This record gives sequence, C-alpha cells and structure tokens, in this order.
Amino acid sequence: MAEQPVIIGTADAKAGDDLFAAFTKLNANIAELYSSIEAATGLTKTYWFDANDTATTSSPISHVGGATNTYLTNNAIGSSTTSYNPDSKDVLWDPATNKFDFTSLKIGDTVFFRVDINLTNAAAQEVNLFMSIAEGSAGPYEKNINHVYYKTASTLANDTALFEIYIGDENTRTGGARFRFGSPAAATIVVNGWYYKITEV
Repeated sequence: MAEQPVIIGTADAKAGDDLFAAFTKLNANIAELYSSIEAATGLTKTYWFDANDTATTSSPISHVGGATNTYLTNNAIGSSTTSYNPDSKDVLWDPATNKFDFTSLKIGDTVFFRVDINLTNAAAQEVNLFMSIAEGSAGPYEKNINHVYYKTASTLANDTALFEIYIGDENTRTGGARFRFGSPAAATIVVNGWYYKITEV
C-alpha cells in the first residue's frame, strides 16, 4: 500500500479531508507500519523469566562429597517468580523435570542466566557449578559456569553465577539442560532461583 497522506486543505478553506476520511487514512498507514515492523528481518527480541524456588529453603539439597549426580531443583512457585514475556513465548524451565527445554528456540538464539544459591559447608571447600547441556542427544557436554573456594566453614554463603549459552546446534537445542553441583566435600544447598533472558534472532 502506498502512503495515504491526509489532505489538510488551506487555512482559510474547507478543502481538506473530513474527520472520517482523515482517520481512515491514519489507521491504514499505522496498520501498514506495524505489519512492516512485524515482518522485518534482522531484528532481535528479548524476553525473560525469573524462577524462584521455595522447596529447598526448608529441605536443602544434600551433596555427598565427590558425588557427580547432585542436580539443582527449582519448583518455580516462590513469590519472586515473574516474567517479561509480551509475545507469550514458551517458558524454558520445567519444574516437573528440573531441566531446561530449549526446543522452542532457534539456532542462533542466546540465553543469559543468573543462578543464585546459598551453600552451607563444614570446612574449607572447593565448589564448582556446571550446566549439563544436550543431555538427551548424541553430543552431551558440560560448561563449568562457576568456581569458588571457601577457606572456612560457612552457613548459607551466597554463590551467584552469571553466564550465557549459544544455541549453536541441534544437540544443544533439543537435548535439554540442567545445573549440576560438584565438590569433593559434603555440603547442603538452598536454591534461591534463577533468572534467564532469551535473545531471539
């Protein structure tokens, strides 16, 4: 559709469009503009979610020293659970499986994470936090997203990790992902939650 300018006439004559014709043209112009923006390529969109856990506050996750199967859980029903999701995109975190599902994303999308946990340990301790990615695929892998060394015992010491992943292949997109806690010593973990922001291409 070509632009439809409103005819305003002159200051001393009634030669312009009447109100009905003028606003009909304005509505048509605005509708075309919105349609063009929606169809535009090369633009990115962002949306985010904040999943706040309540279960581990009263029942912390127990890590046995040296174990490789301590995975973080999050029921996502805490009062801080919220989102900015104007286009009603799929929520990536599934509290039923305690895994992220990236299948709604596209190759080229990125996901930024902020993970927030509290740790109680009895003595000096080395701690690693991993994201296990593409678990259900032929090419699973892990990213070490945080490394902390506690010099002494601590009670509910805060450990926060910030990182980003790139949906660069089908294994990453379809395989699922979750957080794994690793340490040679025993510990208990309270999950405050995680925020994640998707940048969609």
